[in-house]
Amino acid sequence: MITDADITKLKKTFATKDDLKSELQKYATKDALEELRADMQIGFGEVTDKIDTLATAVGRIENTLDGIAGAIQDQRIENATGAVHLARHDRQIAALASATHVSLPD
Repeated sequence: MITDADITKLKKTFATKDDLKSELQKYATKDALEELRADMQIGFGEVTDKIDTLATAVGRIENTLDGIAGAIQDQRIENATGAVHLARHDRQIAALASATHVSLPD
């Protein structure tokens, strides 16, 4: 037969039901984990909405920058065309001055 001393010795060697309950209280319950998961889904949904809003804003900025870059490129082409046109006029004026024996100031 088991004596009280044996029971005391067994309680010191093996975990009791009360020992396990007190240890398990340190961990989250299934309900607490489900609640946390639901809260995280709501939080991630809000973050996703904000990311979508930012993506839309960045898209508008990219479109605006594309327009500005296009305008700058158009201006560069126009300036280059104007420079070619001006150089041609300078050559024509110099040729006319040479043909008419007129000296041009520098």
